[in-house]
Amino acid sequence: MMGKSKLAIFIPARNEERSIGSVVALAKKYGAVHVVDDGSTDATSDAARASGATVIARGANGGYGAAVRTAFEAAKKINADAFVFLDGDFQHDPGEIPRVAAPVLSGNADVCVGSRFLGKTISSPVGRREAVAVMNNLSGVASGKKLDFECGFRAFSKKAIGKIAFKQDGYEACSEMVMAALEAGLNVVQVPVTIKYYEGTGKSAIAHGAGLFAYLMSVAARRKPLLFFAGTGSAMLVASALLGIFVVETFYSKGVLPTGSAFLTVFTGIVGLVLISIGINLYTLESVLERRH
Repeated sequence: MMGKSKLAIFIPARNEERSIGSVVALAKKYGAVHVVDDGSTDATSDAARASGATVIARGANGGYGAAVRTAFEAAKKINADAFVFLDGDFQHDPGEIPRVAAPVLSGNADVCVGSRFLGKTISSPVGRREAVAVMNNLSGVASGKKLDFECGFRAFSKKAIGKIAFKQDGYEACSEMVMAALEAGLNVVQVPVTIKYYEGTGKSAIAHGAGLFAYLMSVAARRKPLLFFAGTGSAMLVASALLGIFVVETFYSKGVLPTGSAFLTVFTGIVGLVLISIGINLYTLESVLERRH
């Protein structure tokens, strides 16, 4: 199947001159390699070209999501049976490209995502695997499907390349792409892959997690306004009640009114009621629009 099928391989990269040449050299055994240089300040582009890749230079650094969007636009102009994406820092094993591409090439999937949880992780920094698991669980709650949303080793069909649209510029685009594929009714599967961390590689887990959390909160607000706003509002009402108990106990036991806590009690209570009201109104509006549709 692999010998008869045409693969296009894309590698978003920034400042990966130490590893990109080797990744390209191993990946090009399976298809034409295109490196999207996202504003590197080192010799990433030169190393990629020297190893046989076509380089798409973005100029200024825009982030992982922006680089993948550039790759998607290039992929739309390429005739291939599947489009494989992997990182340029050697976290992904190019030798596993056939495994990731196989479900798409066979027609059994529109998108195939590599999963470190089905496969294995080597030399993972302390807590990173657990942090990724938490982020995946959050994405799973938002999408209703259990996948390794954060793994950048994945394959797309031509149909998927044309249908998937995403806006995030950072690494949260990893989750956004998979969610967009599910929303578009595309068949998404996952296969086991190996993730290996090298010294000096890996993205900022804190920055990635913060960006992903903000994105998932916006998704929740759009898709489940009652749960998001009313749930948050209810939590604030509970906090207000607990603060109120503290204020009352302090006043009767010490004869002193903790004005700061009293103000916070009123503030959180009002905000909680407003959020619940917003959630109910948005849910009602959504229901009316669905019935009209």
